[in-house]
Amino acid sequence: MNALLKLLVRALLIAAASSAHAHDWYPLPCCSDQDCHALLEERGETVAETRAGWRLWDGRTIPHDLTKFSPDGRFHLCETPSKGVICFFAPQGTS
Repeated sequence: MNALLKLLVRALLIAAASSAHAHDWYPLPCCSDQDCHALLEERGETVAETRAGWRLWDGRTIPHDLTKFSPDGRFHLCETPSKGVICFFAPQGTS
């Protein structure tokens, strides 16, 4: 039983460290590492480039001039229910 408990604690620590590391590059003004996430096509979170900016799966458009560079090559969205979109990150090589 003691070995099982140690294994569980170790798994929880690894999971906590992994999630913290995944958010460590977001600028503090965007979300203080709390309201940002990578967009995943598997969840239906698609992005299409238009002349007006980046059109999100839900119909919202993020203007190009509000888009920031994504250091990991993925799209990321930072938002809150009260403020809406705070920051949007797009991969390098996209407009």
